[in-house]
Amino acid sequence: MQPVSSSAADVAIVAVLGPSNIARVAAAAGIAPARLIDAAEQVGDMIARRGWAMIVVPDRGVAVSAMDGYLAAGGTRLIGLTPASGISEPAAMPSIELQRVRCHELRDELTWYEQHHQIGEMSDAMVTIGLSCGTIAELAWTKWNPSPPPVSFVEGTASGLPPEIAAELRVDVVPLAGVGGWLDASVAIPTGSAV
Repeated sequence: MQPVSSSAADVAIVAVLGPSNIARVAAAAGIAPARLIDAAEQVGDMIARRGWAMIVVPDRGVAVSAMDGYLAAGGTRLIGLTPASGISEPAAMPSIELQRVRCHELRDELTWYEQHHQIGEMSDAMVTIGLSCGTIAELAWTKWNPSPPPVSFVEGTASGLPPEIAAELRVDVVPLAGVGGWLDASVAIPTGSAV
């Protein structure tokens, strides 16, 4: 694993956000967990097929499912934000240790608190699949980014986008079938080598 490099600055970096505990949040929203897993795998695949980099916090849940789709489609620049300190769920640190080896590049000097802001700073676009407290924190930080990336929310992966978030952030609600078109329209950096 290498630290995050700027040598691939001409390739878009797309963040995939979503809950790490899919079972808990899907049950709360009345949604089948498989819907989030499938959406994350498909989005990871879409990003890889465009030749773009993908950035995640490689904990559990949506991030790991997106990693599965990205790597299965031949993605070549998976960036992991792997917090080394701070407060997190007990299952998070062992999961990060397990998943970090799948990433091509790492940012591992961050705390859990800092990664919420950093993922938005490093991204050219963000795709949100489901909602959790951590996902909402990552979205909220984009409000204070001087050049916030475009953000999408995959329709049907949560009970809905809270109107309070929608009132303060520009978030496009997109059906899963429309994510590819949204990515193409939202990312201003040319497509890399398709796989």
